[in-house]
Amino acid sequence: MFRIFRSACAVVLAGAMYAACSSSDGSAGGTNPVASGGSAATDGGGAGGRGGAAGTAATGGGGGGSGGAAGSAGASGSGGAGGAGGVAPGGLKIQGNRILGPDGKPFHGRGANLPDTRSCNACAYTEPNVEGLNRWADELIDNWKANFIRFTLESYDAAEGRVHWQSLLKDASYLADIKTAVTHMTSKPGVYVMITVFIDPTIDYDTGWPTEATIPVYEKLAETFADNPGVLFGLTNEPFADESQNPQLEQLYLEAIDAIRAVEKAHGAPEHVVVVQAPQMWSRYLDYFLEKPLARTQVAYEVHAYNPESDFEDLVRIPSQKLPILIGEHGPSQYSSDSDIRALWALCKELEVPHIAWTFHQRCPPNLLEDTGEDSCLRGPNYDFPRTSWGDMLFEYLQTPW
Repeated sequence: MFRIFRSACAVVLAGAMYAACSSSDGSAGGTNPVASGGSAATDGGGAGGRGGAAGTAATGGGGGGSGGAAGSAGASGSGGAGGAGGVAPGGLKIQGNRILGPDGKPFHGRGANLPDTRSCNACAYTEPNVEGLNRWADELIDNWKANFIRFTLESYDAAEGRVHWQSLLKDASYLADIKTAVTHMTSKPGVYVMITVFIDPTIDYDTGWPTEATIPVYEKLAETFADNPGVLFGLTNEPFADESQNPQLEQLYLEAIDAIRAVEKAHGAPEHVVVVQAPQMWSRYLDYFLEKPLARTQVAYEVHAYNPESDFEDLVRIPSQKLPILIGEHGPSQYSSDSDIRALWALCKELEVPHIAWTFHQRCPPNLLEDTGEDSCLRGPNYDFPRTSWGDMLFEYLQTPW
């Protein structure tokens, strides 16, 4: 697939890459499609194809202008629609352009993306193993020292050989496993989990947007985690529609936030942070929301950063001066070297922007773990989490306190 990255001086067209999430043994006819989530491309970007493991290439969109002007701090939105208000003890709080921890200080969140029991489609062809997933979470949190996890949910519109694949609205066992895994992670002190609707039949494949049909998914998640202050809700993965459609995406985001707040109000629960994704270029640029922040409380903005350091001014620094942002994905790509990643880490620490790496997986590149192939999807007790060079780099980084 093609990706466009905007630079202050140029528009760069990424080469064609294919989605790499797949089952471990090539079963089920070898199709193993990656739906709109798609961040398993080697460039780390955007919407995966609906086809087979090879995917289909699509030309990238237009370049876009320079980043929006830096505004003053604080435009996180004044409105609010129906939440119980306040922040739960132990929860995160949005204040101006900051994401704050329970101590009132900027939240120093770092970690990695962790897929659910379907595991970037690698484990969907065998029975779900939530105990194995919890073991992976223990490794990432206890040994790697991650305190911020982007937990990616994936559902499909057809089985196509999968054993478990349906939406959490239709598969009660899947929802129970999600709750078990998230509760396990957030029971660890200081750990926060951003539950992201990553691949879902209700996500629009042509834009990467949620739809009206996604609202019940958000409502069910809000109901399930109403009393868990360690949870954030990520609405989608990587929007990529034309700038002219941004007002429609804004309305979808507002409807989703309002639906979550209504559930929280019904449960007498404080407002959780809802994370909305940058509208342009597969969650790269926040220009639209710099000019028009969402008029809701407890909202953060997500950017993905597989870009060279020359893009960081528009991608991170400028939006962070006005909006509470986080980096939901980053890692090595054909446009992001080790030195670029280290520069991103330094900038995020300077600006106090939480940042999450892609991905704690072995078949969803750029991978942090090696694929040893000992069992169907490596969720068994014999897998000892061998690291790739990217994994070594992140592991060493997380060992140093922030």
